[in-house]
Amino acid sequence: MISTKEISKISTRKAFTKNFILCAVLICLLCGCGKDVQTKSGNTQENGSREISDKEKEEKNTETDSATIQQNTAKNLFYKTGDLRFLCGSESNCSTENGYYYLTGETTKLRDGDYATHLMYMDFATCQEIYLCSTAGCKHDTADCPAVFLYDDFPAYTTKLFVWKDNLYILSREYDDDGTMSEDILYIEDTQPEGFPAVLYKAKLDGTERKQIYTFDSDLTLEDMVVGDENGIYIITKKVSTDKTDTASYTTSSERKLIFLDLESLNTREICSMDFNDNISWNVTGCSGDSLILNGIDFGREISRDEQWNDDVYKSLYESSFDVYSVLNLESGTVTEIYRDSNQYEHSSQVIGDTLYLSSSENQNIEGLNIFTGEKKTVCTLSQNLILDALGDMLCCRDWNLAGDFTWYFVDTKTGEIHHSSLVNKCNGWSLEFYAKTASDILVVNDYDAKKNSDESYEIYQIKYALISKEDLFSGKENYRNIKMIGPGQ
Repeated sequence: MISTKEISKISTRKAFTKNFILCAVLICLLCGCGKDVQTKSGNTQENGSREISDKEKEEKNTETDSATIQQNTAKNLFYKTGDLRFLCGSESNCSTENGYYYLTGETTKLRDGDYATHLMYMDFATCQEIYLCSTAGCKHDTADCPAVFLYDDFPAYTTKLFVWKDNLYILSREYDDDGTMSEDILYIEDTQPEGFPAVLYKAKLDGTERKQIYTFDSDLTLEDMVVGDENGIYIITKKVSTDKTDTASYTTSSERKLIFLDLESLNTREICSMDFNDNISWNVTGCSGDSLILNGIDFGREISRDEQWNDDVYKSLYESSFDVYSVLNLESGTVTEIYRDSNQYEHSSQVIGDTLYLSSSENQNIEGLNIFTGEKKTVCTLSQNLILDALGDMLCCRDWNLAGDFTWYFVDTKTGEIHHSSLVNKCNGWSLEFYAKTASDILVVNDYDAKKNSDESYEIYQIKYALISKEDLFSGKENYRNIKMIGPGQ
């Protein structure tokens, strides 16, 4: 799923992370690291699908009609009211009604020479950013400070934060390089690094009393999605391995499973395998009730590694493939397809409640598909119908040419009403970025302290945040309550 923040950071942090990237390239050139389930393009890397008959291919060339979906849904889905919700995704942040938490990406040197990141907190009532530490006189440069997270224990950028039942949880995990290819530039000794186990920590909301509560097997890699309910969390685990050739290394995964961790008893159980024998690499794109909404690409057959990494061949295969959505029933572990569309055009999606909202660059419609009944209706017609986010019942949309129109179009899913906001980043005119929401307000990035480079990129010294009411955001009124920053931002 593409977030608002990820799109903007591709450009704004190009200069900011240049040195980091150059160092990484000396070891390997990472390619195809694609977690892109919400907006599809010809470069997305996915696995293939099962062999199908000519008759099935003919049937799949047209969109599954609503009646068929409804019939399949009635037969295969078990739906009951539930409280599944996304707790964290690709970012190292989380929020409550009272404030916003994030881990800094850059490391700093501590007094004893170790390196660490810091846990920061933006208090919404005072509009003030602080280190999440209440110790008087603390300089936040020793490991006993609750805001200090040692780099060796909490890898930067990949450690996750989430709030569950009024406690702060920190999931320490390494980078997930599944589905990547590395071109060997320098000779590297062919040794396997020692496994670094993912570890779950629990703390109070003020950062105190942080303690380790669960350690996963060291041979398991955890994906960055965490979904929770009233009893605990659902995560996807897998085993990652690397296959080396004369010129490159290919990283793949096996034994991909959906696991439930009870946060009271700290017992785990396997829900199901994420391999449903259809050769589709499924990603979780949403949740509703007691079910997960999955998204994947169906190529009509299994594609080889050579096909996957040959850009021209892959593009041709992708354009004849289908974007597929299914419901994973957590009660039975079964998957039922609810929608598919040709990848000849780009499309986007968002799950809100029991509805999957869909759009395509082929037309100007935004359509709502009831996940459990199959009923489908047109919500509105809008040329800027690229769905990138949701704020409550509002879809956050932009023009398909992301480098053209940087303003936001908000679609009320209840009424179909469209609100156009002309608000943009004060520094460079780029789109506002959404980081957190409360019942009445949205936390946005609305400015930078930055220097523009000759290549049109920006060297960012500080990211600036502000709160704005939903009404002012949707109507384009510049009524910001700026956050007093003490750090560089995330």
